[in-house]
Amino acid sequence: MTDIEIIAIDPDRLKTMRDNGADEFGNPWTLRVAEGWEPLRCCLKGAHAGEDIALICYTPWTAPSPWAEAGPVFVHFGQCAGHSGGYPSEVGRGSAMLNPFDAAGARIYEHITFIQPGENHPEIVRTLALRPEVEFVHVRSATAGCFTLEVRAVR
Repeated sequence: MTDIEIIAIDPDRLKTMRDNGADEFGNPWTLRVAEGWEPLRCCLKGAHAGEDIALICYTPWTAPSPWAEAGPVFVHFGQCAGHSGGYPSEVGRGSAMLNPFDAAGARIYEHITFIQPGENHPEIVRTLALRPEVEFVHVRSATAGCFTLEVRAVR
């Protein structure tokens, strides 16, 4: 899948939050001990029981936008290796909502897509991201609504 890019939370943004001791919304960067079910959005892996994690408020948007949904996500408390590429297998286990956006940053309502467990998540995401009118796709949990990852076509 070299024709799409899978983008986790920017490690530099996370470093700034860690250094500041708070997320970008002012919530304290607080140590939590993972129970082992938490999806980590920094590396797109599942947490292991006993791992040091944090629950932060996050939006993938870096500029003002009426679409700038913010919500809770789990990340490693300390810096991790980040995402190494490819579509993460953990993401395909749950229901997902795909929010496609155009080059102006507007949501393309007619292409909002829901994926269920057992469906081919990587291929469905890839097909949507490669549509010519789609600039990027935000993948969100259809259960919790939280941000999972961003996908962009490599053009």
